[in-house]
Amino acid sequence: MASRAIKLEKVRYGIAEWYGRLVPTLTHDEISSFAEIGSGKLSNLPCPFRQAASPGAKCNKKGGVCTLRRHSLQDDGSVELVGPAVTVCPSRFWAGNEVFRWIGETVLGSPEPTLVKEVPFLSSVVEEDSEEIGDAVGRIDSVLVDPVDDTLWCALELQAVYFSGPSMASHIEQYGATQQAPVFPDKVRRPDYRSSGPKRLMPQLQIKVPTLRRWGKKMAVLVDRPFFSSLGKVTKVPYLSNCDIVWFVVDYSPEDGSIILSEKVFTTLESSVEALTAGVPLSLEAFEEQVHSFLTGTDKRSLAKVVRLSAPTPPIDGGSHVGGIELPDE
Repeated sequence: MASRAIKLEKVRYGIAEWYGRLVPTLTHDEISSFAEIGSGKLSNLPCPFRQAASPGAKCNKKGGVCTLRRHSLQDDGSVELVGPAVTVCPSRFWAGNEVFRWIGETVLGSPEPTLVKEVPFLSSVVEEDSEEIGDAVGRIDSVLVDPVDDTLWCALELQAVYFSGPSMASHIEQYGATQQAPVFPDKVRRPDYRSSGPKRLMPQLQIKVPTLRRWGKKMAVLVDRPFFSSLGKVTKVPYLSNCDIVWFVVDYSPEDGSIILSEKVFTTLESSVEALTAGVPLSLEAFEEQVHSFLTGTDKRSLAKVVRLSAPTPPIDGGSHVGGIELPDE
């Protein structure tokens, strides 16, 4: 077990792309400049991925981290980047407008759809007899519209991945100190698929897709390969007409960072929810064993989980006062 722990310690997630640049390709000047900006500030640098759709668009991600990737510490002290990149900034998906072309061709039959961003979808409740529309309380990320017929459209949700663990501040400081890339991350950080999927994306689909389905419209969901691989089994349907949701799954080239369409999956809302839940219930015995171990454990984790409330003192009369009604004497 100890040897396995040591081996795992040599692999940590760190920055893969920074302000649109692959970390191994950064010059000393670029590393110094990016690190000087820090993790808590907006850079005012252009976002290279959004230029095709919005020329002049600025990076809106504090710290400028686009993707993460596993960093493997070698025996000679060098660092290799292994495995696929994990998207932590949704702007990364916009590269060259490719994803919009793929979605437009598949769902609308149009390779150059018009994009309408952040469209209000839910409104607040107003009085029943009022003709007013309430304030917008929910939005669809984007609506893709056929440029010839604006009654042909689909909704789009882009889902990047949150990460758990310390902030990127100390990792960025490492680059400022060494001005070399890549560096082995100083702390453990991991993609948080549970927060990104069941806690964020799933409620969005459950709220929006039923209405879209009644309207006869489709929902496109764009994620990267690591996110989709974290899901449970997705039941595919063979035809676009039979699906509620089309999952578009992308990869990134490790050589030049170009975006690649890896897979298209036609499926239903129900199957998507089951896949996002991606959990198998424990047996009753296993569940109760966990509870028992917490109740009897003296370790720090068990003590933090168990809250022991003071037991009520039994009344002297055996409870005859309960409910304010006294029982008759015998």
